[in-house]
Amino acid sequence: MSNKIIFSNSGSHRIFNCVASILFLCGSLNINAQPIALQAPSDKGVKLEEKDLAARKQLTTILNKAQKSSETQDKIIQFGQERTILCNVCHGEDGNARRAGVPNLAGQNPVYLLDQIHRFSDGRRYDRTMASLASTFNEEEKVMLALYYSKMKARPNKIQDPEQWDAGKKVYDIACAQCHGENGRGEKGYARLASQKADYVLKMLNEYQSYTGRRANPWMSAVASSLNKEEIAAVAAYVSTLK
Repeated sequence: MSNKIIFSNSGSHRIFNCVASILFLCGSLNINAQPIALQAPSDKGVKLEEKDLAARKQLTTILNKAQKSSETQDKIIQFGQERTILCNVCHGEDGNARRAGVPNLAGQNPVYLLDQIHRFSDGRRYDRTMASLASTFNEEEKVMLALYYSKMKARPNKIQDPEQWDAGKKVYDIACAQCHGENGRGEKGYARLASQKADYVLKMLNEYQSYTGRRANPWMSAVASSLNKEEIAAVAAYVSTLK
């Protein structure tokens, strides 16, 4: 049975193919579809380290304080302005990336962002530059870094090709919305895709699909593998326009 999403088929057939792919993955890898407390659903099939859980608890504590304390908010802003000078070269001073193939960090889900910083620093996600930078932050600084970028405003793209946008929305609604939300903002640890750069989304989906080892998430690899090149390009263009 093919797991490709083919838009010429009926709606029920498309959904069946997508769900079949996910159910096969869950069964073969024994993935628990229900995330545990403080565990990001993006970690499906990937065991969390103790330091990840501890850091997420710390994130929750600081986030609650920040919502009630202007002093904590000021501390996060000051830290961000002082410690993101190198980050700004690629990701921009406002969290909107300047370079091709680099993600926007503005408005990103802080739990997801913290998780990715950990993965860069301990080698679970591979990138030489990011690994070097991530390792310079201690746990408290990683938490504040995630919060700093989460408070920034992402800039969405304008619709360039209405026909491609419509095709991308169809792909997104079937394959992505359940986890990343109807508006693309993600919740409970999922990545925010709304306003993300199309070239970066395209790059990541290709990495998941090709099993290069640079991104290790069996759930995302299964979804990406169910899409063809046109569908990947379409969904990447679509999410870049969401607010």
